[in-house]
Amino acid sequence: MMPESPPRPRRIRILREEVSRKIAAGEVIDRPFSILRELLDNAIDAGASAIDVFLEAGGLGRIRVVDDGAGMGREDLADCWKPHATSKIESEDDLLRVSTLGFRGEALASIAICSRLTITSCEAANEPAHRLEVVGGVVQGIEASHGRQGTVVDVAELFFNFPARKKFLRSVSAESSLCRAIFIDRAVSHPAITFRLFTDGEVKLSLPRASHVERISLSYPQQIDPRMLFESAARGNGFAAEVVAARPEVRRRDRKLIQVFVNRRRVSEYSLMQAAEYGFSGFVPGGWYPIAFVFIDIDPGLVDFNIHPAKKEVRFRNLPEVHSSVVAAVRAGLGTAKLSQSPFEPARLRKAVSAPAAGGGALPFLPPEKSLPPVQADTAGIRFLGQVFGVFLVFELSGRLLILDQHAAHERIIYERLGTRVPKLQEMLFPLSFDVSEEEEGRLEANLEDLAGMGIQIRRVGSRSYEITAISDDFRPLREDVLVELVRGAGGEEWREALRATAACRLAIKEGDAVDPMTARELCAQSLRLAVPRCPHGRPLWHELSEDELRKLVDRPPVTASGPGASSPPA
Repeated sequence: MMPESPPRPRRIRILREEVSRKIAAGEVIDRPFSILRELLDNAIDAGASAIDVFLEAGGLGRIRVVDDGAGMGREDLADCWKPHATSKIESEDDLLRVSTLGFRGEALASIAICSRLTITSCEAANEPAHRLEVVGGVVQGIEASHGRQGTVVDVAELFFNFPARKKFLRSVSAESSLCRAIFIDRAVSHPAITFRLFTDGEVKLSLPRASHVERISLSYPQQIDPRMLFESAARGNGFAAEVVAARPEVRRRDRKLIQVFVNRRRVSEYSLMQAAEYGFSGFVPGGWYPIAFVFIDIDPGLVDFNIHPAKKEVRFRNLPEVHSSVVAAVRAGLGTAKLSQSPFEPARLRKAVSAPAAGGGALPFLPPEKSLPPVQADTAGIRFLGQVFGVFLVFELSGRLLILDQHAAHERIIYERLGTRVPKLQEMLFPLSFDVSEEEEGRLEANLEDLAGMGIQIRRVGSRSYEITAISDDFRPLREDVLVELVRGAGGEEWREALRATAACRLAIKEGDAVDPMTARELCAQSLRLAVPRCPHGRPLWHELSEDELRKLVDRPPVTASGPGASSPPA
């Protein structure tokens, strides 16, 4: 008989409750800013009209949040810190229609495990206040206290019983910056609430009740001038989108000030950030990003926040519709923000051009495929001074020096034409064949008619195989691989505009092309009539300098009606 093998050690163990609770604490609470985030959410959900935040040592020493919302009685106070204790949901169905910032019932329990937690709360002015103290997850007591209506939550000595976790905290200044960012996130999305931030006894930020525009500019005083902001809105089925954005000339090298809020929560939703960027396409140059704050107010049944402990992520049932509405809101705002008045002021320049002269027509000395659309453009008020560096056309107009980017200006003019003209298709001598993926095939089949309307005729020749059989003259300069790539991406407004922009870029006069005086004046006149003084990629078409600005550059006195510095208008 074979001897029995010794029992193998067990690998799976059920953790003791005190251990599992500490692990759960780390899911929600890992830094001072995560504590502040949860406490601010609770204060807002309690209906506070004013919230004060006090930080000591960047939150490493103490975090204190004071609100004037609906406080708690003794019984609720005794239970509020326990795991999964919440006033926000009762049943599983409630998770499908969450309308509060908090709902998991984990935050206070997690905070209580890893700090010295004190909560003082009062339900109403004529009711007594009570004070609860919990240290390291152990109740120290609950007693009568003094206090006004609302709640005061005091969190001290974070991770005093988690020495390993404490080692990974950052410096006081770094933790303080993270806390400030969370404070601003909540303040920006709740402008009807007064917020104040105190750091080590000093008021660092005071934000009275305000409009969205005022709250955003006060929250980011170094980055945003309120005079440069505009508002716009759009609505959809079950949601509304509001956008507060800065004019295109106020731009950044990063996306930090493209922010999305859904039902007042700041979320990481790239699709909606991209929608804000796309709304600015044609206004902001490549490599730069706009400033835009997107606020989506949506039926809670159309979104799900129950996918991330900190509610940073959200799932939409109707994301494409929301995306389109954000784009529409940005575009509408740009259309009404009087962008043509600054910084290049084409409207004022347009007035400087006198009444149209007889005649007019296409630019005379460009090859036919590069000609501009015929207009009744007067050039009498424009004095062409020459071409510089093979890139810029220089003009004098009503006491201003105008420097025009010849390619960008011509590109924008063609781009506008491509959006309004009826294309004339010409059969290709040799059809251009290409294959597509299953996904591309579906989009292509749905957009064959749109493609023909834009000037590209396509026919199916086999399973996932197509041919371009006819195109308009506008698209003939495109390389075959570029044309095929654009066709493969068929579908949606973004694609149509990308096609127009690419074609306009290929058709426009290039850097280094010589431009004769008559063509230059015509190009300048047509540019001044454009509603949007930027190329399709967002670069400005021109820059202008006044005579006084030029005089200042060379230390000459400004122009006056008489006396030193007086000058006469150019002949």
